[in-house]
Amino acid sequence: MNKQLSTFFILMCSLFLSGCFMPPQTKDGYRIAVVAPQSGPYSLLGESIINGAELAVEQANKNGEKGGDNRKIVLVKEDDGGLVGEGAFFAYRLTRTEMILGVIGHLNSDISIPASEFYSRAKIPQISPGSTSPYFTEREGTKGYVFRTIGRDDTQGKILANYVIKKGFGRIAILYNDRAYGKLLAGEFAKSLKNSVNIKIKPQIVFYGMIEVGQKDYGSLISQLSSYKPDVVFLAGEHDDAGNLVKDFPKYGLGMIQFLGGDGIDNEDFIEIGGKNTEGAVVISPAPIVDKEFILEYKKHFKKEPIGYAANSYDAANILINAIRKVKIHDSEQVAKEIASTMNFQGVSGLISFNEIGDLTSPGFVLSKVQGGKFKVIKNDEK
Repeated sequence: MNKQLSTFFILMCSLFLSGCFMPPQTKDGYRIAVVAPQSGPYSLLGESIINGAELAVEQANKNGEKGGDNRKIVLVKEDDGGLVGEGAFFAYRLTRTEMILGVIGHLNSDISIPASEFYSRAKIPQISPGSTSPYFTEREGTKGYVFRTIGRDDTQGKILANYVIKKGFGRIAILYNDRAYGKLLAGEFAKSLKNSVNIKIKPQIVFYGMIEVGQKDYGSLISQLSSYKPDVVFLAGEHDDAGNLVKDFPKYGLGMIQFLGGDGIDNEDFIEIGGKNTEGAVVISPAPIVDKEFILEYKKHFKKEPIGYAANSYDAANILINAIRKVKIHDSEQVAKEIASTMNFQGVSGLISFNEIGDLTSPGFVLSKVQGGKFKVIKNDEK
């Protein structure tokens, strides 16, 4: 769906949403939704979100609430394909016909932002496990209904810039994809580099440009980059593009440079696609999982390790379920208020608290390096 049609669709749906809302009541339990790409280029990351929510719901229904409300949690799963128009459609439909009490999703910021307009007007809380744009939580009109269990792009930018500065890298090439995520993260990284003060080596941005998404061969771009002699190549993009970019670095004289990436690259497929040339690459990762029982249960259920945003989604779903069972009635507005008061919730990646706009009070990110063909969290003394 092109941008014009997407905008028209969102405007038309907004007109419908100005009327009365269908009350979130159902006889088969408490209904919640998870919306993430199950098809298209972001399907692996979307699958991690779907799986995390699904496991949380299954466990909640199995264990029930001790001495309390044991009505089932019903999970509605939708595929937005990583497309703005699809995301708007499902947000509209969920708020009009599905009678949900909350939403886990979306993955992409440029989908979460317009979708949240529908959810907030319907007084339905949305918790995103993967949307990192600061704008997602900074709008006054959606305040109290948007939350996330991951950090923000401006936080990523500062962490990555600090790594560059501490390592003493001087010449930086910045690449980004054409999504809101890529443009914003690249901008935040560049801003943090430019604002650095009182340092021995001031980083210089020698190249700043957009990559063509979905290519198997980035030879012409890499050849162009090599002429700038960068010490670091940073990509704000996804794991498949990053793998196809890095795999050919040595062919064009970039075999010894440092590759940096945002959280969209934290996926084992990056290593599989890029092969041995990913060794030493550093990327932003969600906070490491500290609950080993979660890892065991996830592997048992899905026959694979939890990757991407599985833990963030699992925590988001449990926060939503916990709020629903505290409220004990089909009232999404009250559920949203309960979520907003979340303080020191025990998540699988640590304690979770939300600030006044729905962001985590702690950064929610770490740096990981590819070592021996695996992502390993960089310890503080290694930075």
